[in-house]
Amino acid sequence: MSAIRTVHTEEVSTGGFITSLFIDQNEVLVYQPKDIMESDIINHGYSAPLLLVFGEGKFAKEEAVNYAEETKLAFIAQENGSSVVFINPKDSWDQEEEGVYERVLGKCKISQWGFSHGILYDEKVAHNQFEEMAMKRPGFDPIPEYFIFASPVATYVYAKGKGADYFAKYYLKEVTGKNSMGDLGFADITMTAVTLEELSIVPAVSCEDVSIVSVHNREEINDTLKASNNRVAVCETLDVVAQYDAYIGDYKRWAGKIRKSVNYRKEGIIMKPQRLMVTVSDDNHFNVSRPKHEAGYVLFYDRDLDVKDKENPVPLLLCFHGGGDTAIATAIIGQWPEIAKENGFILCAVEMHLQVTATETLEIVRHLEEEYAIDKTRIYATGFSMGGIKSWDFYQEYPELFAGVAPMDATVDVGENTQFSKARRVNEDVLLPVFYNGGEESPLAETPNQEVKCLNRIAHTFRVNRVAKPYDIRFEEKENWEDKIYGVSGDENEVLHDPDFPESETRVRYYRSEDGNIYTALCSISHHKHEIRPFTCRLAWKFISQFRRKDGKIEIVQ
Repeated sequence: MSAIRTVHTEEVSTGGFITSLFIDQNEVLVYQPKDIMESDIINHGYSAPLLLVFGEGKFAKEEAVNYAEETKLAFIAQENGSSVVFINPKDSWDQEEEGVYERVLGKCKISQWGFSHGILYDEKVAHNQFEEMAMKRPGFDPIPEYFIFASPVATYVYAKGKGADYFAKYYLKEVTGKNSMGDLGFADITMTAVTLEELSIVPAVSCEDVSIVSVHNREEINDTLKASNNRVAVCETLDVVAQYDAYIGDYKRWAGKIRKSVNYRKEGIIMKPQRLMVTVSDDNHFNVSRPKHEAGYVLFYDRDLDVKDKENPVPLLLCFHGGGDTAIATAIIGQWPEIAKENGFILCAVEMHLQVTATETLEIVRHLEEEYAIDKTRIYATGFSMGGIKSWDFYQEYPELFAGVAPMDATVDVGENTQFSKARRVNEDVLLPVFYNGGEESPLAETPNQEVKCLNRIAHTFRVNRVAKPYDIRFEEKENWEDKIYGVSGDENEVLHDPDFPESETRVRYYRSEDGNIYTALCSISHHKHEIRPFTCRLAWKFISQFRRKDGKIEIVQ
């Protein structure tokens, strides 16, 4: 499959953009509706639905825009920060050979930067940047290759007439292939759901887990579809939004399985992307040449929660993503928006936080305190991987502002920060409740038995939180530790079982401080690599949310 070196993007009357590109000999039109989700700074690519259209025949650009708007596919794309992708046959679908779907999925890609208008490596990445990289990296191609900016975890196909016949003939089965998701692993390219409208053939179906919406098809076809699996809905007319809400949008494909997801609009969860210009701190090594830079973040909260009522302020949880994923991806995989809704707090997931220091993040917090009814005594932080390290940044640099932190699956040594440089400050005496988690089979260093820096971090936490038990273990003596993961067993120990991962044991150790209270919880999970699990996120919130910081002191509130 040849590289895509040329695309043509133009603005249309709706306020959106449409891009034409060729994948081999098939023209593909990528329509991004008018942006209401700050998608030039917030990365929706890892989580947004990939809406693929196989029409009656070839779409011209204007026809594609009109179809997306009239069917409301544009609405689904718009509320999720994604695009509608139209696939045209070379000549006609009657003559098209199998392979178009795989080729298009093969040209979908996600990254943390270089995206806009539904395209990756577009005008946002200057050619001189590629040339500079080419000088530093032998073999690097200085001419950018373009991709459709999307992941296949939620591939929803809309096929009509001849396009439906083509898709039903070749693709109502498991499709071989995977697509890289960066730090989140690989995703299968089999679709999550398909809408088949006005079929003229009786399909053969072998995909038992794919949701199928049958629209305006004869009884024989519907009977065949319904016999294939229990995820078939028969409808008289196409109603994209209603059918998306009822049958499609609640599912994604992770690790080869269809898994329950959440349609936030339907479930009453507000997802609100925002941006703020922050002052560049003197320890920000990514933005040294300018006095200010723009930070993006996404708020999640219950639609029925009054977040403006200053008489009844609500907690705030800052959430930070891993080095190879995004704010929305980490929040969604951890089910943090659902946890926020259930527990009445505001979740703030910060985008590209590796370029937003702890100091600069506090500007976001102060801005939110002005705009919303934030309980200043109940501000917390959590994160996965590099986001876990960011939580440690707050522990050592700004502990007085937080009531608890829940770093997960990563640390650097004491005194280092997320940018792998010297921290502005190392907290030595301000107690701050901590829930930390590590995977027992992680390929990265997460727990004290895996690397010395992890041992140093836990030893420092014991000192600062004034844990009564001494932490005087040595890494080279780990074969003799009483606790094979953390070295020192808890004053209280708990073994829990995650129903989604029955092969794993979640072990939490609780340590008492000198005042008799427990402020430190250390968790490890067997058969757990470098990953996010909602079960662990819920445990973390349950632990840290019992604390508040009032008049500089930590209090237990529940």
